[in-house]
Amino acid sequence: MKRIAGIPFLIFGIVLVYYYSIRAWQMFLNVCPNHDFLSWDENIRLATVLDQYVDFRDGSWWKGIFPFFESPTWPPLRSVFTFISLYFPTDWPVTYRDSFNGLVFLILVYPTLFYILSKVTKSWFCGSVFAFFSFVLTIQTQEVPAYSLTSMLETQSMFFLLWSAYALFRLYEDDNRGEIQSGTKYLIAFSLFGFYFTKYPYGILFFMACFAYELLRNPSKYKDVVIYLYKDYAKGFRLVYLIFVILMIFSLPILRVVSDINLNQRPFKMFMYYISLVLFVDLSIYLFRNRDKAVAVFPRTTVVLWSYAIFPAFLWLFCNPDRVSALIDAQMIVNHYTRSFFLTLWTEPGIDPKVPGIFDFVWGFRVLFLVSSVSILYFFANRSKNLKDKIKDPLFGATLAIFLELFILELTTGNKQPRHVLQFIPAIGFFTTAWSLRFVQSTDSKPYLVVGYFSLTLVLGIVGWNLFYNQGLLSDRFFQTKPFCYRGMNVSDFQPAREIADQLEFSKKYILINVFHDREKYETKGRVLASDFDLAMKLKTFEKGAVRNDHPRKWKDWSKFDSILLLSDTCPDNFAEGKFESRSKLLNAESTLIKTYRESSGIACLQEFRILKQEVTK
Repeated sequence: MKRIAGIPFLIFGIVLVYYYSIRAWQMFLNVCPNHDFLSWDENIRLATVLDQYVDFRDGSWWKGIFPFFESPTWPPLRSVFTFISLYFPTDWPVTYRDSFNGLVFLILVYPTLFYILSKVTKSWFCGSVFAFFSFVLTIQTQEVPAYSLTSMLETQSMFFLLWSAYALFRLYEDDNRGEIQSGTKYLIAFSLFGFYFTKYPYGILFFMACFAYELLRNPSKYKDVVIYLYKDYAKGFRLVYLIFVILMIFSLPILRVVSDINLNQRPFKMFMYYISLVLFVDLSIYLFRNRDKAVAVFPRTTVVLWSYAIFPAFLWLFCNPDRVSALIDAQMIVNHYTRSFFLTLWTEPGIDPKVPGIFDFVWGFRVLFLVSSVSILYFFANRSKNLKDKIKDPLFGATLAIFLELFILELTTGNKQPRHVLQFIPAIGFFTTAWSLRFVQSTDSKPYLVVGYFSLTLVLGIVGWNLFYNQGLLSDRFFQTKPFCYRGMNVSDFQPAREIADQLEFSKKYILINVFHDREKYETKGRVLASDFDLAMKLKTFEKGAVRNDHPRKWKDWSKFDSILLLSDTCPDNFAEGKFESRSKLLNAESTLIKTYRESSGIACLQEFRILKQEVTK
């Protein structure tokens, strides 16, 4: 009967997702004028995928697949999806396909919420109700609509963090029963590794959060672990080296705040890479050689986390030194726009410019959070179980891990952009609604039961009010006020890139020297469009021709290309021509100028040099 009662909410949720998706995509297609470009990071990712497409098309399979393994800054998962979409039989432009990925992951959040909440609450009815309101909480935000129509990674991280929270719930539920199932282990691998392959820093912070909870969950067990490692592993120099590396790693966020030392230097980053690599390899080999004893000493949950998520993630990380460099770069970024992630979640939008807020109607989140907090306090105040069993509760474990990740993110990064908390919203909806129900399920007192049901109904009503509020999805203002156009409404902003791309022939192969990427041109107006120039030219030529950015380590000759493109802010430009001449001499390449184009805004100038082939120069 309860399952039948949950059908209306399940249908409402499906209709809501369908309605939002169709209307939002129509807004993207019909209203946004700059959907032929992406943001800076997205442009670079898509440009790399287009290069891979060209390599596969020309039969250079290893060159085409290698960037997936290299992937120093961004994990390859999103690039794989985009690459596959290039072969879809559709007339959509490439940027449409890439942006549609963001909407797909947001759509997948809803059935994930329904499945997870149905399993956790053991009620199809509660799963359908809570999934509906959790999705409302997610969609009724200031920035999620915009990010759902881009190839940014926020909706992808929402999806995988939600699964990661449930995977931890399953892991601790199985451990309490005495045996961890194979399905749970594979779920750990899928969810945590998927989250890590969305953004490297997010995955590593989540591993740290899991480890922090593991220490709380099994303090006596970890006492045995420390004694075991001290007696069998960390002897003499190993102990000194272990302490040194740990102190160096944990000093990074502290040094960023309390000192002016420039840590963003390659020698320092390589030093951090190699000292961490040595420790990782040495510890991994030791644990593998002594795996029988290690499995007996370490908690089962830790063994699963290490084997199915943490070890493969760090193995992938250390395969490329530039990944460690990129992590340190990300940690060094300081953004003064927002003071705190916690305040961003709690504050009403428009009240404080330093704390922008993300929820349209913040009281829905506030009341839901407060009711769930009361439920957690009641859970710990209840004397029916001892404290140790309460700490090992699977819902508490998953909840605390999510909170600890947000807390660690708060402490370790100065780049507190509001978008960094968007990933937490579906997971917050999951555990706050589940805890709100837990209060009702755990009380035997009729007055408390009445209060519990009243509170649950009230909080869901307030969250649901988001749909009809000033900017509610079911009001007339939602699609009028939301910033669906992530790249803005000004067509002229990207016109220089369009004009430059129009000068190319779609079937020719070009090598591009874009000096807007060089530090010497950081102060020029064209610098902000550096990646847009690249993308526009690659989109023009990738099907029949090619535009490839020149790189000393990647291109040892230019014999496969027809022309050289020199892009700068002026023509002639001493810096650009000096760089061009230096590369030409190094590669013994001769060329002749055949075209100069100054685009109308005056921020960029393109020169094309035809490469003189060897048989022509003789």
